Amino acid sequence: MHQRFARLPDGRRLAYLETGPEDGPLVIYLHGAVGTPQGVCSELEAAIDELGMRYVMVSRPGFGASDPHPGRTLLGFADDVAALADHLGRERFAVAGVSAGGPYALACAHALPDRVAAAAVVSSMSPGCPPDLAPGISPLLRVGLRAVRRLPRACGWAGDGLLLVARRNPGLVARTMMLFASPADRQLLRDPEARQLAVASFLAAAAGGVSRMIGDYLLCAAGWGFEPRDVRGHVHLWHGMQDAFVPVDIALEMASALPHVQTALDPDEAHFFYRRRLRQIMSELVTAVELSPPAGRPVVQQSPRAVA
Repeated sequence: MHQRFARLPDGRRLAYLETGPEDGPLVIYLHGAVGTPQGVCSELEAAIDELGMRYVMVSRPGFGASDPHPGRTLLGFADDVAALADHLGRERFAVAGVSAGGPYALACAHALPDRVAAAAVVSSMSPGCPPDLAPGISPLLRVGLRAVRRLPRACGWAGDGLLLVARRNPGLVARTMMLFASPADRQLLRDPEARQLAVASFLAAAAGGVSRMIGDYLLCAAGWGFEPRDVRGHVHLWHGMQDAFVPVDIALEMASALPHVQTALDPDEAHFFYRRRLRQIMSELVTAVELSPPAGRPVVQQSPRAVA
């Protein structure tokens, strides 16, 4: 793992970590609202060994070591991803967005259809329905998310105070995650490696203050600047049917609007199942990159939507 920086056209630095062979099919990972990548799990190592892919984990503006970008938008971040791919010397690539990274992955599929071979959208938020308004989430989570959306500045101040305590006692972060998690996600967090990576990812994301994380959530909970029905790129949508943060009905509504989508629902999984299905998700993306046309040739129209 190596942390590097891409210099963007406006002078900002975009931080990213990379692993895997430099000449392998490129997959760019887009993180959620409460974590920026800090390491490689055993499942990812196995997928890289098997698929030979180059895996790049980018921190959005204001997260980790990436420079802030006041007033940023989802579509504006797609331009950042295109600049990162240029920096890496790649014309075609795939993106994988998890949770709040899902909207950014869709933004890339919409804005860069000639460059993004496929987008994986995992446990993703949906446009037009902030999670605190979604039916089916727990009352405790609804109250917390509603406070974040209605009183973001106050929640940022309070969060920064709690963050000082969390940095001294990282175990509190894990216990808080367990409090809000569904049974399936609690099972995942009982794994020491998963728990350690989740805590490190959260603390790294909060390095610039909780307000940046709140701002990222609010951006995804508001209008995206495009509609799912206008996304021309091919999308693989993955969702756990026990998801307590984004109920599956919300995912199905978004899937029905996407023109070129393959949908995989897992009845035994919840919100944080990405690493358990990582090998399957990466296989789809790597295949799409390998089969994509060379630079300068027209992109073949993707297949119609298929829900499985």
